[in-house]
Amino acid sequence: MIDLLTNREKAVLSSVIYHYIATASPVSSRVIAKKYGLDLSSASIRNVMADLEEAGYLTHPHTSAGRVPTSRGYRLYVNNLMHVEKLTNIVKRKIRENVETFDKNIDYLLAKTSQILGMISSQLGVVIGPSLDNAIFDKISLIDVAHDKLLIVLSLRTGIIKSVMVEILSRLKPSELEETCRVLNERLSGLPVQTIRETISERMQDAAYGNPDIIRLFIDSAYTFFQFDEKKIYIEGTKNIVEQPEFNAQEKLINIIELIEKKDIVVHLLSQTADSDGIEIRIGEENNADFCKMFSIVSTKFSIGKHKGALGIIGPMRMWYPKMVPLVNYTAEVINRALN
Repeated sequence: MIDLLTNREKAVLSSVIYHYIATASPVSSRVIAKKYGLDLSSASIRNVMADLEEAGYLTHPHTSAGRVPTSRGYRLYVNNLMHVEKLTNIVKRKIRENVETFDKNIDYLLAKTSQILGMISSQLGVVIGPSLDNAIFDKISLIDVAHDKLLIVLSLRTGIIKSVMVEILSRLKPSELEETCRVLNERLSGLPVQTIRETISERMQDAAYGNPDIIRLFIDSAYTFFQFDEKKIYIEGTKNIVEQPEFNAQEKLINIIELIEKKDIVVHLLSQTADSDGIEIRIGEENNADFCKMFSIVSTKFSIGKHKGALGIIGPMRMWYPKMVPLVNYTAEVINRALN
């Protein structure tokens, strides 16, 4: 596709995209001639822009003589003309400080990751948690924290930890806590968490020792205790995207509301990323859902052992791709190091 364009057409297309991303205003030939040093007259640039429009790389709003890039124009730019920026050390340090300080609480980590992506990109930061149904359960710890409260800590072999505070009728003796832990771990350790949820009643029904009330609590609450946030979605930065000029009109603002409310669609879009390698960029009309055709998605996968999740940025097609790509890529590298 890029070979079909002349050097002059490539230069004009790049300049139009750069200026439109910066200003959100349709770009005229006069602006390109004045600001981008292409050594071409306004009339020559206007002719090139007309050719690019005819080829489907540019279009123009009915109310303006200027041009704006199409999905096809952005795609050619991203694939062939874009020069990826390097993240500053300040940005890298901010990502590391927010991501690397987590304490094995995966919910906190993924929520924090979406927050930092949204903050740095000024777009929507999105993280899809991995499906941990097949993750191998390691152990249970029971910690006495008050006369009527018990802290349950559940660990996966990946290192991920989940804690649950529960109320109990009376304080248990240390020996009783130890026995209950032992019998639970003897029968559950080494199993996939999904198997535990489905079979814990049969596995624990003939337990000869341990506190029966605590064991019954584990049986009754198995689908809560042994649910490690399968495909949970974290979205931060709604205010960022609402303030983008594209969404000033009410009918376009509705697209943002739909995007945030229909989280199953976002999960579907980013889950496809978890099955592929590297950075994936979907632009405008490349997204299947109609209300997503105003947006671009820059995403990649991360992993907890063999379990894949995805993270990325969602924003208008007019996002600064040269910065979004390294931001998503570096954040994934940091989260992979933190989790593995």
